[in-house]
Amino acid sequence: MVFLFLSWRPIVAIVAAVLFVNINGTELYGWQAGLAHGLFFLPNLVRHLFDGDVLFKATNCTTGYHVAWWIATVGSCIGWLVDATFSFMKASVFVGSDKE
Repeated sequence: MVFLFLSWRPIVAIVAAVLFVNINGTELYGWQAGLAHGLFFLPNLVRHLFDGDVLFKATNCTTGYHVAWWIATVGSCIGWLVDATFSFMKASVFVGSDKE
């Protein structure tokens, strides 16, 4: 039952990353793109593990991009951890309620 709570969120995030956040290695990116790329860091990292041509961070970018990317990446990772923790806690309470 735990997998029922956790399985759809990463799939939605990866689909959104494929549709909206493809990183081009030759394009120059600014701080706005750094925020978007940082928010989708984990889905793009998973995509990169399966396909080495997919980038999870731009190679041609400004200093503002680096700062925004790090801020968004750290926030995104903390958000994923908090969400997974609370989803697991809800699932364990739900599964534990079957016992009487």
